Amino acid sequence: MFSISPVTVLLSAVVGFFLFDPKALPGLWHARIFTILVRHLVWNRNRALISTPTPSTIFRPLRTRSYCSLAEIDFNLHKSNSTFYADLDVSRIELLVALFKDAITPLSPRRTLASSSPYSRRHRRGPLIAALGGVACIFRREIKPYQRYEVVSRVLTWDDKWLYIVSYFVKPGGRHATAEIPETQILASAMSKYVFKKGRQTMEPDGVLRNLGLLAESDEAIPAAAAAPAPAPAPAPAAESLSSTPALPQQDLRDHAGATSGAKQAVDRWSWAHVESERQRGLVVAAHMAGLTGLQELGVSTLGMQQG
Repeated sequence: MFSISPVTVLLSAVVGFFLFDPKALPGLWHARIFTILVRHLVWNRNRALISTPTPSTIFRPLRTRSYCSLAEIDFNLHKSNSTFYADLDVSRIELLVALFKDAITPLSPRRTLASSSPYSRRHRRGPLIAALGGVACIFRREIKPYQRYEVVSRVLTWDDKWLYIVSYFVKPGGRHATAEIPETQILASAMSKYVFKKGRQTMEPDGVLRNLGLLAESDEAIPAAAAAPAPAPAPAPAAESLSSTPALPQQDLRDHAGATSGAKQAVDRWSWAHVESERQRGLVVAAHMAGLTGLQELGVSTLGMQQG
């Protein structure tokens, strides 16, 4: 009579569980990060994701798909708040290496990079480091076990020091070029800020973006009305042209990169003035996160009062 040992049954159950729920595998987060880095920095080392950036490229989103594993649920039987940050890591890292690969790769510059680029073999003096400076997440709707979702991340804005990235956990849907994500589809929202470092030197995001061709080479390409919008209720005629800023691009960054030049021109109606206008709009939201730095001073004063 054929018999199965308890050990075999247990091993079969464990293997079956991980096949059904691969996200629960120990070390899978590290494997996902490693796969992203190898794909962009090794396998596709000499291929730019975007050969010719257009004005809206910097604001294009990047989508990653995932689901809520049983290993991620809490006592309320939904996705634990702490596990959102692991998904954010994966989404943000892929966005960063997609947009800034030439600047942050630890390997030698790609051979196809123009010699005039500051990140070419001729001018390169070591890679930059994109260091995470903070994350804030707002939870809107629960994510149930095995519920699938997408993490949509894009650049929100930047200032003299920080690059701000906004991410949304949304219900799965198609990738549309112009359609915005309905509020009812958003499960959680997050904002992160990064700083570019070269050794101990802090590099301004503006300079990094210009060197990568993601911004106009000089401020002369951006009208003053966009760089410093007037607060007056009645906008000047020069600013009225910016009031018709096209909707934020929703086409995935990877789909945008794979499109033909003609398709890019048909979709991208942005100008550099629109980019600056959107940056200014994003700064209003980012200012709330920047204000959280005051928590450190508050903590110091509070501790001082306790010690006294």
